[in-house]
Amino acid sequence: MGQRGRKPPSGGHRDIAEALRRDIEAGRIEEGEELPTGKALAEEWGVAPGTALQALRLLASGGWATPRPRRPAIARRPPEQTVVVRDRHVYRDQLGYYFDQNAKSWRAVGEPSRGLGVPPGHVADLLGIPRGQDVIVRDRGMGPAGATVAEQLATSYITLALADAIPALRAADTGPGGIYDRIEEVLGAIEWRETISARPASEEERERLRLPVGAPVLVVTRTSTVRSDGRELVAEVNETRMPAERFAVAYTVERDASARRPDDGEEEGTEVV
Repeated sequence: MGQRGRKPPSGGHRDIAEALRRDIEAGRIEEGEELPTGKALAEEWGVAPGTALQALRLLASGGWATPRPRRPAIARRPPEQTVVVRDRHVYRDQLGYYFDQNAKSWRAVGEPSRGLGVPPGHVADLLGIPRGQDVIVRDRGMGPAGATVAEQLATSYITLALADAIPALRAADTGPGGIYDRIEEVLGAIEWRETISARPASEEERERLRLPVGAPVLVVTRTSTVRSDGRELVAEVNETRMPAERFAVAYTVERDASARRPDDGEEEGTEVV
């Protein structure tokens, strides 16, 4: 292990974590190198073992270490952040729809899966079905062409009733335009609404996205809505998850009529002094 920097005088767990972070950032500890154990850090800094373990946990929570059961943690450098621009538009090319210009050229990483499954409770609520009821689940990892590790995971949930009405929604290959074209051919135009949230990654998400324990993911929950028999029907719910440390979401802020510029004219009867 390389020569580490001088330790701060207080020796608290935050100081220890910060010293290790600086060493990783400066290359004195290389990415992929084993970090000192809690016992070794406690001896080096003259602190209690619990304080040393707190420092390692803090380092891992910031993305600078990957914990391993019964083995020393591994140093890592958090990746640079990529901005995902979701500008309130849906786009289409010869392959079908996409919702992010940056991901236009992305392709499936690995083999997409489909089958029956129980959706998360909030997804069942959006679909308007009882919680615990099976639905069609279509899942895929996505990333740049040639990628071997997915940059994001996208899972579509479709009710069995809709899949019975549109059998192509169960197929491995849903044809040009994918499930959205198949839905619109039968039910008419789709409208989409997205909600963005964040949560800790699940064990499966950590494995597929190669994330450390405790890493958060951004979750874009998109509902596909159509008008059927005079009522609104949620035809599909899609949840797209991406590493929060790698991605940020940007969008255009539109000016409402109430937010006009001062030089657009004064209201009648208003005197400027």
